Amino acid sequence: MIDSPIKHSLIKSPVFIVATLTIVSLLPFITKAFNMDEPLFVWAARQIQYNPLDFYGFKVNWYGFEMDMFSVNKNPPFVSYYIALITGIFGWSEPVIHFFFLIPALGLSLGTYFLARSICSLPHLAAILTVFSPVFLVSSASVMSDTTMLAFYVWAIFLWLEGLKKESFPHLFLSAIFIALSTLTKYFGATLIPLLLVFTLVEKKFDYRLCILFIPELFIVGYEWLTYSLYDQSLISDAAAYAAGSWVRPEQFLDKTLTGLSFTGGCLLGITFFAPILWSRRTLLIMSAVLLILSFSVLLSVNTIGGVQLYDELESSGFKSGMRWGLIFQLTLFISAGMHILILSATDLMKNRDATSILLFLWIMGAFIFSSYINWTTSARNIFPMLPVAAILVIRRINYSNEESNTAIPRNAIWPLLPAVLISILVTWADVSLANSQRSAANTIYAKLKNYQYPVKFQGHWGFQYYMEELGYEAVDFRTEHSEGDIMIIPRNQSNTVWPQNNQARWPQGDRFIPIEKFQEQILRGLSVMRLGRAGFYSSQAGPLPFAIGEVTPEEYIIFQAK
Repeated sequence: MIDSPIKHSLIKSPVFIVATLTIVSLLPFITKAFNMDEPLFVWAARQIQYNPLDFYGFKVNWYGFEMDMFSVNKNPPFVSYYIALITGIFGWSEPVIHFFFLIPALGLSLGTYFLARSICSLPHLAAILTVFSPVFLVSSASVMSDTTMLAFYVWAIFLWLEGLKKESFPHLFLSAIFIALSTLTKYFGATLIPLLLVFTLVEKKFDYRLCILFIPELFIVGYEWLTYSLYDQSLISDAAAYAAGSWVRPEQFLDKTLTGLSFTGGCLLGITFFAPILWSRRTLLIMSAVLLILSFSVLLSVNTIGGVQLYDELESSGFKSGMRWGLIFQLTLFISAGMHILILSATDLMKNRDATSILLFLWIMGAFIFSSYINWTTSARNIFPMLPVAAILVIRRINYSNEESNTAIPRNAIWPLLPAVLISILVTWADVSLANSQRSAANTIYAKLKNYQYPVKFQGHWGFQYYMEELGYEAVDFRTEHSEGDIMIIPRNQSNTVWPQNNQARWPQGDRFIPIEKFQEQILRGLSVMRLGRAGFYSSQAGPLPFAIGEVTPEEYIIFQAK
């Protein structure tokens, strides 16, 4: 039987290829356990099902004592409404929720394709490079707000550019709605307003269509009024004040810059593999040598980065002994890769000097500055908005020397995708392994202590807290009394934990607990995404690398009993 031309054409369609690769790359991780801040979004979704108009009107113990949810969660509630809708129809399970979060992932990959198509050739390569980046797969395998926000973000830019080009009010109006949705998914979406304002002023000068940007501003003002009415504080202003309190001080500038570059280079590592086809051999050799030597020299001149020592001890003579060469080597590579991405944006601006190149430059630099210097921590989640524009910059650079058609990917552009795919899948696997280990640990504890007659409580948060509470256990409140026989479990690789006898000021009764047992949960060996002193994919407070190659010890849980 002869295949129909329509079917044959569909399979070869770039949109079909991008969509298929997006789904196929994420489906293996659909059973991933909830982790990191995901429980906050899930709990808010349950509250929305109970009271849709009071999304943060409940309390949560996230820092060792109960607090109002609106004081803990610094994100708007759109994603939680989405989860509430999904689970209200199909029920509560990780695979169901993850399956429907394929939609935002598809929205982002296809949005990148259409945006790239409007400003460069080979848009499908830009979309594929976006998909096979560590930060895309890890973020899209979670149920947090990042992928959804960025999907709205990219579509808002595409629709705005199309609206100005075609002088189409519907395109511009829909773009304004997407700006509002992006902002109500994650507050970073509000940066679209000044970004598109500058682009329009450069492209069209003063244009009456700029007034359309007041539409998302009305949504923002309305949300501020609503949250003030509900919680006696405006949540966008509160989040802004929280971030502003962490603005970098002059003495932190170098440290923050190095950390930001490390996360940029690591999270967007796939971009680096394309360097040999972006530059002439001579330029590549000189640039690589300069960046690597500069990064290495700066690292040797500092004692710490992100609070992590780069050596084991400092002798009285001032000589550093026990240099952590593995950490320094990875930092050198990632920092150099991060600088390469910023160089790409700068060279594109210098070559084109038009509204589009200004848009791309401001987009990537704005995200870098926010993540490195303004936000309370540098994390892959904050680097994520740089990904689509970085992928587009790679394609624009390829376009300078490639004369092939818009649909033919150059052969020399296929090979760099292979290591990008491999590393992205391995990093995602490491993240999934960590998440699943916490669900497994909760089940292990339940099997050990389900018949224990005294209260069983725990420290630690993230996914561990979610699954422990699902099994009926309670997070430790440091302000409550404990009785003889009480059990408390503490994970080693967690945040906001206080070890017995180590912090009497915060936990006066800590000295009553003694360890009686410990157990371990094995995670992926050789690659870590959250490992104190090395990797901090979700927060640079854990480590200056978004992910790290090296020895990975099992996750350890200590069981204490009150005497």
